[in-house]
Amino acid sequence: MRNSEERRLQRVVAFTCATLFIIFSFFFVAKYQAPLFELVYDKWATGKLDFNPYVLGATVATALTVLALWLNKFTGFQREWTAMAYLPSVLILSFISDIDRTLYTGGGSLWGWIVIFVVGFLIYLFLSFVLRRILFEKIKSAAMSANRIIWRNLLIFVIFFCVAGSLSNGEENFKREALVESYYKRGDLSAALSVGNKSLDASRELTAQRAYIMASEGLLGEMLFEYPQLYASKGLLPGKLRTSALVPDSVYNMLGATPGENENSSAFFDRIAANDSLSPVVKDYYLSALLLDKRLVEFTRRLPELYPGIAHDSLPKHYREALKLYSEIDGTFTPDFTNDELTVLFDSLKSIENSHDDVFVRGNYVRKSFGKTYWWYFLYSY
Repeated sequence: MRNSEERRLQRVVAFTCATLFIIFSFFFVAKYQAPLFELVYDKWATGKLDFNPYVLGATVATALTVLALWLNKFTGFQREWTAMAYLPSVLILSFISDIDRTLYTGGGSLWGWIVIFVVGFLIYLFLSFVLRRILFEKIKSAAMSANRIIWRNLLIFVIFFCVAGSLSNGEENFKREALVESYYKRGDLSAALSVGNKSLDASRELTAQRAYIMASEGLLGEMLFEYPQLYASKGLLPGKLRTSALVPDSVYNMLGATPGENENSSAFFDRIAANDSLSPVVKDYYLSALLLDKRLVEFTRRLPELYPGIAHDSLPKHYREALKLYSEIDGTFTPDFTNDELTVLFDSLKSIENSHDDVFVRGNYVRKSFGKTYWWYFLYSY
């Protein structure tokens, strides 16, 4: 009778553990790490089939669960230690999810993972030997409720899931770059530009990727400063060597030139802007570069040369903000706005500034109301 109850209990525990692992590994692959797996697919797949994260998640979850159950036939983890059977599967899941910039740059080393696998399997085999040969009979003879057994397995799984999260790639900006690329490929520009839009951090690659998408849609002057700009005009350009989903040639083909060996971004944009005829995209890149480098005087001088006769009211938002700011700096310049909307907004900004003496506090209050404007970037970013 007792053996029958033990077997029934073990089936319940084994089913619970398998279900938990399948659910976790499915969502880990199909949602949390899906953009990274899509990068791998885009780089190596033949392109005959569209990437489907749910099919991949179900396949990986099923395969790793079957592996754990098969290995447990030999190791024999039971009762409150049943979850230990999934240690090799957790390590494999972490390994295949560790996708980083070496996907493009090469040079990644497997020595760290070799050490992790060796240590992990030694722990796995040691616990299997100790528990199976020494402790299981004592454990079985000890009275323990099914709830306590399941809760102990849950605790082991929580540890395992934390291990998977920490060992797999957790670089948030690289994931954002991958997700932006995924949305952009599907033509969902709104979703692509909304990725990470509440974060104050952004890699140079992500910054250049956003700029490329905005430039492609003619939105640089309208949206550029709604995102963190931490690299001045250099943030508009990817490196010459590919390190992310953004292909550098895509940007440089759009601009019609590449930077010279020791040419900085400001000099590069000045050079391409010296041509007699510029495409609208190149004009916007150049004017955005001037704003990012805080060359406001030059921006004000070059704007009418590049857009002769255009009414200031019809300019993109950030260009209008820059003209208003310059009029505050140089009293001899007056933009020809037909309404006082920007004047009211700038007066509100000055009112906030006058309310706070501390520079840091003042900057934070201005950011709350004007953090997505050129005004905040020019006055408070460094």
